[in-house]
Amino acid sequence: MRADQAAGLRRRQCGQAASLHVQCVGDAPDCALRLARAFHRAGRTPLVVDACGRLFARDAPRALFDWPRQIEQDRLLTLPLDAGAGWHAPGVRADAPGLARAVRAYDALIFDSALHAAAARLPDARPALLLAVRPATLHGAYALLKTRAAAGPLDAILYGDPAACERVRAACARYLGAASADTVDCIRDEDDAIAALAARMTGEERGLPP
Repeated sequence: MRADQAAGLRRRQCGQAASLHVQCVGDAPDCALRLARAFHRAGRTPLVVDACGRLFARDAPRALFDWPRQIEQDRLLTLPLDAGAGWHAPGVRADAPGLARAVRAYDALIFDSALHAAAARLPDARPALLLAVRPATLHGAYALLKTRAAAGPLDAILYGDPAACERVRAACARYLGAASADTVDCIRDEDDAIAALAARMTGEERGLPP
């Protein structure tokens, strides 16, 4: 089924907030950019948020105001990308006051995020995690999933080290229950994980089968 290319325009005309929010936590910063391209192909207008300061540091426009003031003034200084836009905002969290209002021009927010900040949610947006798991990070990954599950519906795709991913998913099944574990998928290949998450979020939002 073809993507609804007019969905974002209708949402913005109604003054609605961004409807999709993904935290990308991984080794490669371009993961967020590739996910933005996948969303764009599905008819969304994504904003890639450089919350780690490793994506757009060289290309970010020179500004008199840092990101808190940009939010306060309701005027984000963004970069044009081949799929959506980018915003250099090191340290910003998805629950920053005023952010939901400031990003209302976009259908989807994609954060290149650090593990410790990925528990934050964008109000009124459907959240998801794209989480790289390594043996050294599996405890932090499980802690993040536990926090997210306590705050609401959990939707995550794990990729990276297969054994570490399965250990995290098994811990979710044991300690968070079957319902939470059923919404955590382990996918070995990073590109496949990106494609799966994009299809899941854009498809389910339009009422399509997963």
